[in-house]
Amino acid sequence: MFSQVHANRVLYKDDAKPGHRYRQITVVEREEFELHIFEGDVVQTEPAFTTKNPDAEVYFHRDLQSALSDVEDEFGDSVASGWIPYTP
Repeated sequence: MFSQVHANRVLYKDDAKPGHRYRQITVVEREEFELHIFEGDVVQTEPAFTTKNPDAEVYFHRDLQSALSDVEDEFGDSVASGWIPYTP
C-alpha cells in the first residue's frame, strides 16, 4: 500500500545534543520500499513527516524483505554506537 509504514524502530540518547535525542529508522512503501533514518527531539508518528523529512538519510529497496533486513542492521549498528532502544 502506497505510503504505508512497515517498520518504525526508535532509539534515544540521554546525553544527546539538541535535535538528536531520538533516532528513528523506518520503512515506507512508495514506488520502492524506502528506508529512512532521521534524528530529532520528539518521536515522529505521522507517516507524512517520515516521507518528507529533508534531513533523513534515504535508502531504496526493491522488496520489503531486504528493506526490513536493512532496518535490523541499522538498528543493531545504532545500538552498538550508543543508542538505546526506546519503548514508550
